[in-house]
Amino acid sequence: MTTNLQSAISAQLGWTWRDHAGETMIVDSNRQAFSKSLADGGATSQCDAVWHAAGQTLAAGESTTFALSALVQSLFGDTITIRLAQVKAILIVNRGTSGYLLVGGATANEWHAPFGSPGATVKVMPDSPLLLANARDGWNVGFAYNALKLAAVGDAVTYDVAILGVLAASGSSSSAVA
Repeated sequence: MTTNLQSAISAQLGWTWRDHAGETMIVDSNRQAFSKSLADGGATSQCDAVWHAAGQTLAAGESTTFALSALVQSLFGDTITIRLAQVKAILIVNRGTSGYLLVGGATANEWHAPFGSPGATVKVMPDSPLLLANARDGWNVGFAYNALKLAAVGDAVTYDVAILGVLAASGSSSSAVA
């Protein structure tokens, strides 16, 4: 099967801020935006795989760990395993209104590339997104560092996750009977 992936990374923060200074109204209405299209492939500023899951729920205190080198996805009428060699971007959205997601800190084979050091974590607060991107070069995924942990803290959390990446060169994906 021949596949082609068209993808983009976008982030935006917009605002309108008004201040009454005497009889004068001062308005700061602006936005900061970033958008980058990634071509299909495995080179610089390219990706050739996406994995995603929506509406996932973790009970308070519960965690899940994703093996970035073996992400299972039902796609194209089959079940495939996506074996990432690099992650170019990851978006995690906490859909809950209480409780937060703690991302990172897996106990074995921890993938910590975007967090700086082993054991480092980041919180995804309620009703908020976390977008991490290295669109140009990506973060490497290897056998000894491929586990991405998500843990619900304080309350149950419903979340969505999407990962753009580059497939491993050999055995990049395989189909299994669904």
